[in-house]
Amino acid sequence: MLQQTLSCRLYGVKWQLTSALCIFLMLAPSACVVQTVPAAPQSSGESMDSGPAVDLNAVKEYALENAGLMQGATASLADVAQQYYDLVHEALEADSDADPYEQLWADNQEEIKALVLQARDLWLDASTFYELDEGIVAGVPSLAHYDVWIDAGPPGSEDPEEALEWTLELPDGRVYESPGNFFHNLLEPTLWGTNPEFTGLKVDMDGDGEISVGEALPEANMLLGATQGLNEATLEMQGAIESWEPTLEDALTALVTMIPTMNEYFGQWKESVFVTGTDSEQESFIAVSRLHDIKGILAGLSFTYDNISPLVSDSDVQLHEQIRTDFNTLITYVDDLFAQEQEGVQFSPEEADLFGTEAQDLATALAALVAQAASDLNIALDLA
Repeated sequence: MLQQTLSCRLYGVKWQLTSALCIFLMLAPSACVVQTVPAAPQSSGESMDSGPAVDLNAVKEYALENAGLMQGATASLADVAQQYYDLVHEALEADSDADPYEQLWADNQEEIKALVLQARDLWLDASTFYELDEGIVAGVPSLAHYDVWIDAGPPGSEDPEEALEWTLELPDGRVYESPGNFFHNLLEPTLWGTNPEFTGLKVDMDGDGEISVGEALPEANMLLGATQGLNEATLEMQGAIESWEPTLEDALTALVTMIPTMNEYFGQWKESVFVTGTDSEQESFIAVSRLHDIKGILAGLSFTYDNISPLVSDSDVQLHEQIRTDFNTLITYVDDLFAQEQEGVQFSPEEADLFGTEAQDLATALAALVAQAASDLNIALDLA
């Protein structure tokens, strides 16, 4: 049976939690009391010798490693965008009356195409490393701001209440107020040509005689401005992770809030080209399947649980074993769908709905178990 989803706000981020989980949290007052477990470390590093080993520092190092790899990709992406911008600018200076994109495609097709493809690969690298961190970044209160800015926040034009207030200024002087997130509102539509405003020219990139979805040259000013902005945001996020002193409350809050978000991701997958095909009207989620992103998020959350699981096991070994089993079941479920998709299976929207419901049910049950563990351990989870 489908469960009603409720909107729960956590540190400025709107989460969709099922009614069952919300009710559980409301009925578990011990999950909202002061953290009192003596074996629990209050900052990064391992727990005291008197209790089971809980390595929160490993979670921080995991997040830092992925953030560093992401930043390497965003820096390279900004460099490629600069090269692309310079070529477009030179073409414009050479003949101000001609369309610089048409000129480049006619005279310098191989170089311009190579730069676009390289930029796309770097975008995918950066996004992949971010998804491995997203469960932690989006779920930890002191870091959640960066998820909204980099990957998840809507544009102000679509959702003024939930949009992050920030300004993007392009090299040509154009200014965008609250334009949404870097990955999916700005750069993906620019690199794959799904937003006409961010597109320089639609072209036949694969040479098959047709111009399909995703075949386009980016608008150079948006590409450069957004890639530079993404790199700056990533550097700032790195600094925040470096300064972060993780606690058990952070880890458990991230798990309880981020595990039961399957409905959102599967809904986006359903509306994307990977399910809907050429009928899709989405500007985003064209570069890589949303299932790939879910895999990354679950990997980070699973790693987080593994590093606090000794404390859960010490408190209730059966509860720990059930959490670990349910984690593996959810991960395997998504892995199997993604493997089928990679092998050429295109699921229907109806199947995507069914899979999303099943994944959400698995995730809701798992999150409730983690919330129970937090309650048993008297770990405060502020989900207001």
